[in-house]
Amino acid sequence: MPTTYDLLPLTPLSHAVLLALAEGELHGYAILQEVERLTDGAVRPGTGTLYAALQRMLSEGVIEDGGRTPGPEEDQRRRYYGITSLGREVARAEARRLERVLEVAREKRLAPAAAQPSGRGRGRA
Repeated sequence: MPTTYDLLPLTPLSHAVLLALAEGELHGYAILQEVERLTDGAVRPGTGTLYAALQRMLSEGVIEDGGRTPGPEEDQRRRYYGITSLGREVARAEARRLERVLEVAREKRLAPAAAQPSGRGRGRA
């Protein structure tokens, strides 16, 4: 099984899938919708692309078959997916990597400076 750093850098789709699953199990179509929402529509995979990515991510061990089964009113063919502990580690490592890329872009004046907290709403009078 690969290590955390063997899997970096993640594709935008893989990172978005891990982010989508960070709060709980989802079925494929719900993952598709959440990926689009999280990326403000910047990542809009087709179903074939999504399911190929899910299969690859299953084989890498970053996601797993979820334990949830569809309810009586749901399509019984639905398959639920969940994030693994390796998947969480990989998502965190990718976030750190992207943070460093943004730092470099700021140093090179290719990205705006980070917003400074205003101090409002923190109990100051």
